[in-house]
Amino acid sequence: MKLSIIIPTYNSASVLAKALDSIVKQNFTDWEVLVMDGVSTDNTIKVAQSYNDSRIHIFSEPDKGIYDAMNKGIEKAQGEWLYFLGSDDWLLNGNVFDSLFSYPIDNYDVVYGDVESEGLAPLHHGEWTISNIDYNRCHQGIFYRKTIFSKLGTYNLEFPVWADYDLNLKWFFAKKLHHLFIPITIAHYSDNGFSSGQEDKYFLKKASIIKLKLGHQRFSRRDKITLINDAIEKSDNTFTQIRLKLWKTYLVMVITVKKIIK
Repeated sequence: MKLSIIIPTYNSASVLAKALDSIVKQNFTDWEVLVMDGVSTDNTIKVAQSYNDSRIHIFSEPDKGIYDAMNKGIEKAQGEWLYFLGSDDWLLNGNVFDSLFSYPIDNYDVVYGDVESEGLAPLHHGEWTISNIDYNRCHQGIFYRKTIFSKLGTYNLEFPVWADYDLNLKWFFAKKLHHLFIPITIAHYSDNGFSSGQEDKYFLKKASIIKLKLGHQRFSRRDKITLINDAIEKSDNTFTQIRLKLWKTYLVMVITVKKIIK
């Protein structure tokens, strides 16, 4: 199996068909769909069953939210590559998977493209670099080799809204994982989706610490100081604050000495 498409659902009867239609219309056919339903009370299950396609697998059980459902999908997936599509999102055209697999991606662990959305700022599009790392990439535009989850772990349920951002930072900074941007638009990302317009307060509190931990070797000294200042302000742990202040003092000293030497 080349590709597993995981769709978390809860009371998605009014939108799910458009997502599934965009999949079954793909010219590429070596895929499976895992509908991970959180015990919907509407006709979500009936909509999925109506396709009568052996490649569409339906699971309905209580979950702890969208990322818990996605984690369950990861465990069940048989594909070499995993792709997560929101139930109210859809693939842009029938050639998306063919286009993706026409690229030389054998040596990559994560491959990503763009999504179509009126609500996303321009910096959420294009290649993800250290200069625009503050702008997450939508999982609707990302394909993950299944093996990365045994290396990085699955979605962190401590972050109910932006667990995808946390995972994306992990693969972006991982030294032994390789990622590739491909200049194609993968999907339409619904502006009414789960994470649209919501903030993950706990992730925002931890974001600078996460970036420093994962990517401190990639940031400039001045960028590190900016992240440290933010982390100090948001931390409620005195020991953590002291360690961060010491690190900041060291960085300021290094910058000052280099200026003097010049």
